[in-house]
Amino acid sequence: MNHKPNETMTHTHTHGPWELEHCRNEDGSKFITINGQGPYGAWLADIQAGNVNGNPANVTETHLANARLISSAPDLLEALEMLMPQEPQEADSYDRAMWEAARAAIAKATGKGDA
Repeated sequence: MNHKPNETMTHTHTHGPWELEHCRNEDGSKFITINGQGPYGAWLADIQAGNVNGNPANVTETHLANARLISSAPDLLEALEMLMPQEPQEADSYDRAMWEAARAAIAKATGKGDA
């Protein structure tokens, strides 16, 4: 996957930025929703803790960290795609592994690799 400088990538996912919003369920428990852009906003995902021993649970730092990672996906994909034209023609095995990992991440994000 070699990209040329200024080559525009087209994707079918909801365009970024994706933003987090802290919300409350009817039972009072907290959850995080992730929304993308669109004419009316685009709901993408909710991250909830569910119930613990029959009681509503609030999100934890781990839930928040997961939400941050998910919401950064469009930015990470764009950054990797912008980096690809900078790949050196010759690189040592460490550098080659780094570029292969970047290509694999792009392929996974765009449905052209293992999901």
